Amino acid sequence: MLAPLPSVEAFRRDAVSPDSIDLDDGIIASWLESATRLERAAMSSGPARERLLLGLLASHDVVAFPDAPPSHSAVFSTITDLAAEMEDQACLRLAHSVLSTLLLVLPEGEVGYRGRVIAQQARVARHLGEREAAALYYQQVEELGVEHQLPDLIGRAWYGLGLLAHHRGDFPEGRRRFRAVIELEGAAAESIGYAHHQLMVVAASAGDYDTAAEHGWKAFRGASTSGQETEALINLAQLLLEAGHARAALRGFAAALARRPIYRHELPILGGAACAAAAALPRAAARALVRNFGDRTQFIVKALRNGEALAYPSASALVELSEALAVVGESERARDIADQADRLASAHGYYQLTHRLENPVLVAEPTALAPSTQAIIAAVDELEGAELVAV
Repeated sequence: MLAPLPSVEAFRRDAVSPDSIDLDDGIIASWLESATRLERAAMSSGPARERLLLGLLASHDVVAFPDAPPSHSAVFSTITDLAAEMEDQACLRLAHSVLSTLLLVLPEGEVGYRGRVIAQQARVARHLGEREAAALYYQQVEELGVEHQLPDLIGRAWYGLGLLAHHRGDFPEGRRRFRAVIELEGAAAESIGYAHHQLMVVAASAGDYDTAAEHGWKAFRGASTSGQETEALINLAQLLLEAGHARAALRGFAAALARRPIYRHELPILGGAACAAAAALPRAAARALVRNFGDRTQFIVKALRNGEALAYPSASALVELSEALAVVGESERARDIADQADRLASAHGYYQLTHRLENPVLVAEPTALAPSTQAIIAAVDELEGAELVAV
């Protein structure tokens, strides 16, 4: 299991290094103050704990009723949102530390909240490349869901276990888990949306692009946050690229990039857009654009401690970038980036990525798409940012 660290040490490992992400000092101070307050509350009990938690909530503009104890709901939502902010900035060990401390504060009887916290820990562990720890966390969530008959937790666990299976190349197990989430009555809308994401990927890999587009559009339309919408756009654009419609894919990636995504989303956008540009544009224009995407990708990977902070997105983007560079004639740089991707993918057991490095993927000839899929493409073209790529 991924061991929690004191908040200051966790942040030091996340951010205090030559390749650290450049964060605003005010944000860092606020995060560490909140984490420290939560740790003090976890080490206290009774009225002292309540007082510390009320102070923590007040610092986040959450005001409790006079003389009322802090609600478990308010503490849960405030701290999990805080951890998500840290996660979005790749401060993953600090996020894990905060979530671990939150579990010490939440009562054992709050099974639903505790299960969701553990599911978020699993996601953080997954982003850290700690696959075994992530699997153990998801198994805990599944056990809590089954024992207490909470389909919300069961769905979160099944989605996570399916994603881990997909990452290690066990596509049938991943597909089985994702379908189970969609069919699970009472599963969270978030889990269903993410399952549609992955089933889109599965259908696309089987060449069933119309079914894939249907899953992807359902994920986009059902998204509850901007981040989820961005992820759905990324998957739709990737689908179009795999179907051979590179220019339409490039417009989709442009729409996603216009949303100013976080690093975890920007990496797959850049990798996919590089491949799409290499296939869709004249050689000179494609080379210039791919170089720009490559510079940005390498900057982000370096800022993520050479990809270790977000191992899978980093390795995947580097693989795609190496393919795009090779297509536009940048052979030497393509080999260097492929070597970098291979080291990262091999270290974390991403076998499908190492296989792809040995068998580069080229954009195929356009596949005929159903009218319903053409309508989805037209809808994506109307999104803000897509117009940045001319027809």
